[in-house]
Amino acid sequence: MTTELADNVRKYRRRAGMSQEELAHAAGVSPGAVRKAEQGGPSAWMPCTRLPVR
Repeated sequence: MTTELADNVRKYRRRAGMSQEELAHAAGVSPGAVRKAEQGGPSAWMPCTRLPVR
């Protein structure tokens, strides 16, 4: 996952007023997956097509 994508996941989650845990629940993934996605490391995995859009 690129740094730009990781930054966007964090930015839009915060803009929506959601915690990592709330986003994880809404997206059907673990909170750890959200944390890894926001860290942007090469092992980060996030089914971005399942992220809630507000």
